[in-house]
Amino acid sequence: MAQKASDIISDDDVRAIVEKIRNKKYQSRTAFKDYDATNNDSNSVEFPISDGDFDGDVAEVPPGSDFPRATKDYDTVQVAHTKYGLEIVIPDEDVEDNVIDITMDQEEDLIRAEETRVDAIAYNILSNNTNSAGPIDAGNEASGVIEYEDITLARQRAFQDELDLGELRLLTGGQNMNALLNMDKFTQASELGDSVLEMGILPEGNLVGQQAFLGVAGDVPVFLDNTGNYAEGEAYLVDPTNFGWESTRRAVDVSSYYEESIESTVWQIDERVGFAATQPSANIAIDT
Repeated sequence: MAQKASDIISDDDVRAIVEKIRNKKYQSRTAFKDYDATNNDSNSVEFPISDGDFDGDVAEVPPGSDFPRATKDYDTVQVAHTKYGLEIVIPDEDVEDNVIDITMDQEEDLIRAEETRVDAIAYNILSNNTNSAGPIDAGNEASGVIEYEDITLARQRAFQDELDLGELRLLTGGQNMNALLNMDKFTQASELGDSVLEMGILPEGNLVGQQAFLGVAGDVPVFLDNTGNYAEGEAYLVDPTNFGWESTRRAVDVSSYYEESIESTVWQIDERVGFAATQPSANIAIDT
């Protein structure tokens, strides 16, 4: 009997590849908090969004007097869940001729295509919802080169806007790696040491080697995205606890079935997700 693709790789194996590729390569989705909509009875979900500034002042309250009343208006943003998916056919002959390499290669291509597409959706939301004070460009370097002062100016804005400084992360593209590594104030992940990471000084420092964590600029962790969405000199200093939501109606699902007529295993990958930016001020753009 011919050996099938499903004989040498399971659905769980493919899910493990999903996590490996997602954590290593594609970072725009990390700008969003997760919202579990798997048990909702609707294809959409609404998130509150501030529709104005806090209006009110604290004042002395004499005995028997009314408290001054503050107001703040809210609106909602609706997220519709969209299904994204792809399938690939692996003939039995391919498996017979090269048992594991062909199968794993095609599975990784399938997953990479899915993750690239969904991360591009996240990037579009990220890049189009930014702090009104930006984009930041210190202007001391050539066009397309990120410098340390760009990052410190963005961090200053984060402090002024009362973002969570302990949660800040810089998201940028792989083509900006050289400029970052050549900054005097940049420390590569490999130079930090396991003991420093284990102490929890850096956000998610224990995941070095599994995520595209490049290192730190000052005290800001830098993560690289390899989808090609980011331009040279483009980066986002984001506070994921405040910026927005990734709502999951159905988590990424991997399944397979066998087509007898063509003697092939068909692998499918799909998920239903949606994204919303509820506080653009928590995302400070750098564009040099």
